[in-house]
Amino acid sequence: MLEDIHDIRPPVMTGMDPGLVRALLWGAGAIVVCVLIFLIIRYWLKKRKNRTQPVQSLALLTPYETAVRDLEQCMEGFGHDAKIFYFEVSRILKAYISGTFQINCSEMTSQEMARAVKDLDFTDTGLKTQLIQFQDQCDPIRYMPLEAQGALDAGRMQQDLALAGSLVARIEQVIADATAKDDAEDA
Repeated sequence: MLEDIHDIRPPVMTGMDPGLVRALLWGAGAIVVCVLIFLIIRYWLKKRKNRTQPVQSLALLTPYETAVRDLEQCMEGFGHDAKIFYFEVSRILKAYISGTFQINCSEMTSQEMARAVKDLDFTDTGLKTQLIQFQDQCDPIRYMPLEAQGALDAGRMQQDLALAGSLVARIEQVIADATAKDDAEDA
């Protein structure tokens, strides 16, 4: 009787071995982690390289030097277009005053700038008045219709450009005189 009983057969393998699947998943995970580490290191080194490159420093110009340079280029750059010319001259003066006196004239209207200039203690009253009058003289030209621009000639634009240059030079001279006076008092 015992001869009729046979031992149970061992299980038959079907599909993939679970140990092999587990090893493949661990291997794939390790590859993904290595690729991520490589990309992070590459990004960090590239960022570090960009940060350590010497920055080409631009020569910083004083507000006076910038204004003189821009005024010299003004007539050449805008030809006979009076509106653009007067907008540019006004922008140059506002930028000069902003940089020199640390007030934000660039975004001010002419009336707001006039109030700010009147409050300055560096310049004399006559110079303040001339600066305000120059801005008031430029306003109608900046906002005139295109048809009326034909009445303006290049001679007037040259005179106004020279006046703007002289205003900048006079303001710079007043500041230099005030600085020299303060230095003499301190000594």
